[in-house]
Amino acid sequence: MRFRLNAVAVLSVSATLWLTGCLSQTETGPNHGLWQLQKQRSEHFKQTAAQLASTTAAVCDDRATLAEARAAWQTTMAAWMPLQGVEKGSEQALAQSWRIQFYPDKKNTTGRKINALLATDKTWQANDLAEQSVAVQGVGAMEWLLYDAQADMRDAKQCQLAKAVSGRLSQTASALNEAWQQNPWQGLPPSMAMAEKLGALNHQLDYVMKKLSNPLGKPGFPNPYQGEAWRSRHSLALLGESIQAMQAMYHADGGIEQALRERGFEKVADRVSEHWQLAYDSVPTDGVPLFERLNSVDGYRDMLTVYNNLEYLKLVLNGQVAQDLGIVVGFNATDGD
Repeated sequence: MRFRLNAVAVLSVSATLWLTGCLSQTETGPNHGLWQLQKQRSEHFKQTAAQLASTTAAVCDDRATLAEARAAWQTTMAAWMPLQGVEKGSEQALAQSWRIQFYPDKKNTTGRKINALLATDKTWQANDLAEQSVAVQGVGAMEWLLYDAQADMRDAKQCQLAKAVSGRLSQTASALNEAWQQNPWQGLPPSMAMAEKLGALNHQLDYVMKKLSNPLGKPGFPNPYQGEAWRSRHSLALLGESIQAMQAMYHADGGIEQALRERGFEKVADRVSEHWQLAYDSVPTDGVPLFERLNSVDGYRDMLTVYNNLEYLKLVLNGQVAQDLGIVVGFNATDGD
C-alpha cells in the first residue's frame, strides 16, 4: 500500500516519546545494540575521513589522482550516511555533527565562503577552519573542491585549501567517534529505552525525506540544485545508503523489530521489514543522476515513488508500531518547515 502526497508536503513530526510497558535492563546496558551500532559507524566514518585527508594530500603532492580523491570522498560520504540526521543519543556527538555537513545550502553559501577563503593571501590549515563557517569545514566543502566547475586541484592554492578542509573533517570525525565511546543510554529508565530507539529512527527518516522533498520542490517545478550531492551527481547513491542505514537500525539487536516480535506482533514486524526493502529497491540504479532525472516526467515520478515509500514507513512507525509498543507519539506544533 502506498500513500500519494504532494512532493513538498513533508511529514514533519517531532516526537516526544515514552513507553508505558516494561523492558529488560539489558536493553540499556553497556552492550546496548543501538549504541554498539553507532560506535561501529562512527569508527568507520573516522577511518574514511582520515583516508580522504591522506588521499587529498597525496593529490597535492602528485602521488594520487583526482579520481582517487573523488573515490575517497564518495566512501566518506557513504560512511557518513548512517550518522546523518542523528538527533538522539550523545550530546557531544551532536555538537560535532553540525560541522560535518552544511545542508541544505539554498544560497550556495559553501561556494561563496570557499571563494572568499581563496581570495585571501592566507595559507589555510585545518585548525584555522575551526573558526570559520561550518560551510567550509565538512563534506560539502570537499565536494565543491573536488567537483565544482570552478574547482581545480592543479591550482596550488585550491589544493592547499582542500588539504585543510579534509584535515579539518578528519579532526571532527575523530571527535565524533570519541563522543560515541560512552553509552548515552546507560542508566536510562527501561520505560524510556524503546522510545529513544523509535525516536532515533524517526529523526533520521525525517532527514532523509527532506533530502528528497528539497530537490522535488513543487510538482512541475523541481529544484535539482537542492539535491544533497548535486555537484558530484551522487545523490541517489547516498539516498540508497541512507535507507540501508535505517534498515540496519530497525533490525539492530534490541531494536524495534525485535521488540515487535517479542510482543507477538510478527505480521507488523514483517510488513515494516518488507517496506524498508521496498523503499531501498525503489531507488533507481540505472545510472541517471537525480539532477537529470528530475527534468523528466518519468524520472520525477520515480522519485515520488521513493518518497511515498518512505512516507508509508513514517506513518506506520508513528502509528501501528508505536501503538503496538505502547509508545505515545507527541506532535510538536512548533516543529515544521
